[in-house]
Order: sequence, then structure tokens, then C-alpha cells
Amino acid sequence: QRQQPRQPQQARQRQRQQRQRQQQQQQRRRQQQPQQRQQPRQSHP
Repeated sequence: QRQQPRQPQQARQRQRQQRQRQQQQQQRRRQQQPQQRQQPRQSHP
């Protein structure tokens, strides 16, 4: 009986981990893009 509730919790944890990894990848891409954009802006003035 105790094992049954643990199974859905594990599935939820896996989903959360996958979502966190996707969010981290998106954040890294977003950070890289603005840095590249800021560099040319600084060079113009």
C-alpha cells in the first residue's frame, strides 16, 4: 500500500527534473544572446 503513492511521486519528480533542465537550457541561450547584442551596442558610442 505504501509503495503505490510513492510511484506517482517519483513520476512527478522526473517530470520536474526534465522541466528544470529545459528551463536551464533556455536561460543559458537567453543569457548568451543579450551578451552578444550588448557588445556591439557598447562599441558604437
